[in-house]
Amino acid sequence: MPELTFVFGPNNTFFFDCPKSWKFHNIPPTLRQLFNASMNPGWRIAQPYCLALGPQNNSPEPIWYLGCKVVDGQDKIFYSQTHFDLNYPDLSRWTKTIPDAPRACHVVFGPGLSYFACAQGYGSIWAGVPGELTDKVQKAYDTPAQVSLGLNNAWFVMFPDGYFWWNFYGNYAGLDQILKSAEPGTVAQLAISPYNKEQYFVAFKDRTVKYNFIGAPEWMPQMQEVFNEWQAEIMQRQAYRQSQQYFAPMPPSQQWSNYPPTPGYPSPPVPATPLPPYSSPITPPYSPYSPYGAPGPNAMYGSMMPPPQPPKGKKLGAPDKKKDAIVGAAATVPVAGVLIAKTVMQEGSQTCTVM
Repeated sequence: MPELTFVFGPNNTFFFDCPKSWKFHNIPPTLRQLFNASMNPGWRIAQPYCLALGPQNNSPEPIWYLGCKVVDGQDKIFYSQTHFDLNYPDLSRWTKTIPDAPRACHVVFGPGLSYFACAQGYGSIWAGVPGELTDKVQKAYDTPAQVSLGLNNAWFVMFPDGYFWWNFYGNYAGLDQILKSAEPGTVAQLAISPYNKEQYFVAFKDRTVKYNFIGAPEWMPQMQEVFNEWQAEIMQRQAYRQSQQYFAPMPPSQQWSNYPPTPGYPSPPVPATPLPPYSSPITPPYSPYSPYGAPGPNAMYGSMMPPPQPPKGKKLGAPDKKKDAIVGAAATVPVAGVLIAKTVMQEGSQTCTVM
């Protein structure tokens, strides 16, 4: 599972997982209670491995699936009781045949009753997905590492070697060009929303993330907390590295001068010779403190501008050319050691502290 995971759900729900925190909004109550501190250790979630948020199909709440580790140390699978089995019977049976299924199975839901699930070494299972996607999967040597399903037959697939393919059919504006500018092996995790044709989230291995949360302003306060934590941690690391460089110890100089002794002064002592009345001082091992501090940390990188629009007529493809990294400079204001964006946008990019 990637170190960063973003999951889009119906009714403006989302779930975000990173090593130091979880963020979620409006997730189904039966799923929400598994995160409560009051839950029994055999049920309370300690670490999600795979979480999928499905639509509400003949069920009292949206259907969900979760593979995770619980507080007592066991790996378990949880899902919407009864309704997951009724709506996705083949998927339900398949997950029960996979050894170590909580960790091994990658499950995503798409529009309607579509889904895709895979497990390394055990193949894939799907229903209601585009033929282009299944054609890529069936012709590939490896089982996919990740799949995402979107509106209007949009899809994305990535394999263990880092190569990826997609077709968004004109949806998710900007993401098409972002992927064309990315080289194989640079994407860590990508999610497109099966419920909104604009929303996406992509994390790169160079510690940048790009997202479009247009239409869901209620998500941004929580996500901005994460972004601010990342920026503060990056600044602390930069300050620490600079302080280490500035105060790095210098090798002690030789105790005795390399120059020949001046006539009239005693030579350096030899064994069994009394010390002379004067000797050369030892250079201190550290450079003296300067009244001028080390330069402050560099400005953070990020962008709150909409990503570039994709060229018309080009929808399907995989990256095959080296291009510049997709990072732009953002106007930021340092406040008490934390870089905070001047404007909270629903579309942009950030530099993270993981991956």
